[in-house]
Amino acid sequence: MKAVRIKKILLAAAACFVLVSGFQLSGQQVKAQAEQPFDFSFVWMSDTQYYSESYPEIYNAMVNWIVLHQEDQKIKYVIHTGDIVNRWAESTQWEKADIAMQGLEQAQIPYGVLAGNHDVSDSGKNDVHYRKWFGASRFKKSPVYGRSYENNHGHYDLITEGNTPFIVVYMGWGIGARELDWMNKVLAKYKDRKAILAFHEYLLADGERSPIAEQIYKRVVIPNRNVFAVLCGHYHSARLKVDELDDNRDGHKDRKVYQILADYQDASKGGEGFMRLLQFDLKHQKLFVRTYSPYLDRFNYFSPGQYPGKDEFVVDLS
Repeated sequence: MKAVRIKKILLAAAACFVLVSGFQLSGQQVKAQAEQPFDFSFVWMSDTQYYSESYPEIYNAMVNWIVLHQEDQKIKYVIHTGDIVNRWAESTQWEKADIAMQGLEQAQIPYGVLAGNHDVSDSGKNDVHYRKWFGASRFKKSPVYGRSYENNHGHYDLITEGNTPFIVVYMGWGIGARELDWMNKVLAKYKDRKAILAFHEYLLADGERSPIAEQIYKRVVIPNRNVFAVLCGHYHSARLKVDELDDNRDGHKDRKVYQILADYQDASKGGEGFMRLLQFDLKHQKLFVRTYSPYLDRFNYFSPGQYPGKDEFVVDLS
C-alpha cells in the first residue's frame, strides 16, 4: 500500500510539473506546422535510459506534452525503440519509466515498447525486469495490441487510421533465427497492412546497417512487400538510409524502404528530450518526419542549415 501511495504522489508531482511548465507550441512552430497539413501522427521516442536514471523530469515532459497535445497534434500512437532504462537491474529506474509511461495509459494513448541492450542483462539472456514492468500483461487492455512473442520481448500492434491499416512489429535485443521467422509469419499474415518495423539496433552511426540488420534486411524486409519503414535507436546519431526494391523483378523499382536511426544521447542530459513526430498526410501519401523537444520547446537538434534533411524529411507512402 505504501508503494502505491508513493507512486500516486510521484504521478501527481509529474502532473504539477506539466501545469507549471505549460508546454505549448510557439507561434513560429504552429505556422510551420500549418504549412504541412496532416491527418494524424505517431510519436517515436528512443533511448530514454538517462532520463530514467537521472532526469525523470525530461521523460515526464515528453510524455506530458504528448498527452496535452493529443488532440491538436492528432496523436494516435507512440513508439519506443528501447533502452527504457540505463541499468537493467535497478528497480528505481524502472519505477521512473513506469510513472512516465502511465501518463499515456491514463490518456488512453496506445503505445508499444521493446527491450534494448540496457534493458536486459549483459549476456542479453535475462530480461526479467523488462518483463515485470513492460511484459505482455501491461498491454492486455490496449485496443491495438496484437500478439506477444515471449512475454513482450517482441510483439505487434494493429492500428487503422483514415481507412489505412498499419502494423508495427517490434523485436527486442538478441535477434536470431527464431525471431526472424516469427516476424516473417506475422508480416505474411498481415500482408495488406502498411508495415513499420521497430528494433533497438539496426543502423550504425554512419548510416549503414549493422551485421544483424543485414540479416533482418535480407530475410524480413526484402521478402515482405508491405514493409516501408524501419525505426531504430542504440547508436548516437540521426540517420536515414533509403533502399529501392524491385519486388516483382521486372527491372523497375516498386518500393522504397526508409530505414531511420534517431538517438540524441550526445545532447546534454541524455538527449534533451528530442523525439520524432511522424505526421501522415494520406491524401498526398506523404509522411512528414520532424524532430521536437518538449523539454526545450524547440524543433531540430541539428541545424537545418548546416545539416539539411537530418531532423526533417519526407517519406513517400505511395
